[in-house]
Amino acid sequence: MPVVSVLVAARAAGRWFSDCLQSIARQVLPEGWRVEIHVGIDACGDTLAFAKGLRIPNLTVRYFPEHVGPFIIFNSLAYATSSDVLVRFDADDVMLDGYLGEQLLVLGDPKSPGIVQTWSILVDEQLAPTSAELFDGSRTKPDGKRAMATDGQFMMSRPVMETLGGFRLWWCHGDSEFLLRALANGYTRLILPRHLYLRRIHPGSLTQSKNTGYHSE
Repeated sequence: MPVVSVLVAARAAGRWFSDCLQSIARQVLPEGWRVEIHVGIDACGDTLAFAKGLRIPNLTVRYFPEHVGPFIIFNSLAYATSSDVLVRFDADDVMLDGYLGEQLLVLGDPKSPGIVQTWSILVDEQLAPTSAELFDGSRTKPDGKRAMATDGQFMMSRPVMETLGGFRLWWCHGDSEFLLRALANGYTRLILPRHLYLRRIHPGSLTQSKNTGYHSE
């Protein structure tokens, strides 16, 4: 039975962690597929305590006692499983119905290297649609819908991860660099034109923080 593993790096995520993991567990997959959820908690005892109280099927939680950043965690989680397909997902975001299933159908044969992404809806901390400032200074529409993919969430067949050797060990933007490297090496990148996940906008996210992300040196 083919397996899709969702990889989640979490730090200070207790406020919305349950929303994320429950949305993954609710996904309906194509016949014959099985989902695994692999969480790496980045030196945050509060998030670890919260995770221990959750009852989520097929969930594996690993604790990293040293603050290493998300991309070391994503690499570690990816190589801790032998699943056919890997999904990089954020602990503060929420999958909508069809997120995994529709992308798996687009990806096709998991042995054929490829990457799939979807569109998102930007939401506030309470999951209400919101407008947000982008890196170029423009703002999104009030309904939160973006007709484009963002680098932070994507599905890929295992050969892509193994051939490229994983993410750079950066504190932020390792996903953007990974996708550029994949394209440079000839891998396909398909974008499913459907709004299939909620992307939370809040001050503590990598792309909003003063210490990391778009406003970082």
